[in-house]
Amino acid sequence: MKKLYKLVKKTDLLKVYFRSFLIEASWNFESMQNIGFTYGILPVGRRLCKTKEERALFSKRHLKFFNTHPSMAPAIMGVVINLEERHKLGEEGVLEQIEGVKSSMMGPLAAIGDNVFWEYLRPFSAIVGVSIVLLFKDSRHPALAFLGPLIAILIYNLVNAYIRYKGLIQGYERGMEIVSVIQSFNLTGLIDKLKFSAALILGITVALIFPALNIKYFATAFFNSLLFLGVTWAFLGMLKIKIYPTVIFYSIIAAAILVKYIF
Repeated sequence: MKKLYKLVKKTDLLKVYFRSFLIEASWNFESMQNIGFTYGILPVGRRLCKTKEERALFSKRHLKFFNTHPSMAPAIMGVVINLEERHKLGEEGVLEQIEGVKSSMMGPLAAIGDNVFWEYLRPFSAIVGVSIVLLFKDSRHPALAFLGPLIAILIYNLVNAYIRYKGLIQGYERGMEIVSVIQSFNLTGLIDKLKFSAALILGITVALIFPALNIKYFATAFFNSLLFLGVTWAFLGMLKIKIYPTVIFYSIIAAAILVKYIF
């Protein structure tokens, strides 16, 4: 584990990092992300394998079934690169571990990635973007509303890029110890923070937007405030009974569209 960067160079890992963003470019029903995975680590294959035959065997090893969350795949790539380099340095028995490592890691990491990225980070980014649009579209500076989509994309992709890079480097440097590294990310805490922040941002946005709606049936300040209070309690109630923020987010959008066209 100490023999790091003996054969593999940091530039090779950087190439693998950028290629990892294309892991689903050749997605297929038979073996899912196998082509994307192999393509991703080819720079390392070229570094370690000197003959055409060795490179062919390297590619064949990694063209077996593979499927995980795209953002978590670099962590597995890093571990596999670690094993491939140790094999080339003469360590026995590591080559046989590769398929087992990939099979044992891709399922749990897929579950973690789906939960963090699809279930929470993506809706959170969307909430931030939509809130910015709503706050600025009728303000003195409506052009600032265009920042909404840009900031939403930026939030999601900054986290995505960081997790990919950290996973790849730590996977290579720590090998199977990457599991403890992922645990140190405290993803459960991140999820809780995303839920709280999303609720806070959505609540502030609704509070600022509601008085400007001028719904004819709730034109007075009293009824407008009463309606806002009802929406807030409904929102908090859904969070308390653990309805997913994604469901709440899209429910609010549907309700807003309904109110707009009915009233």
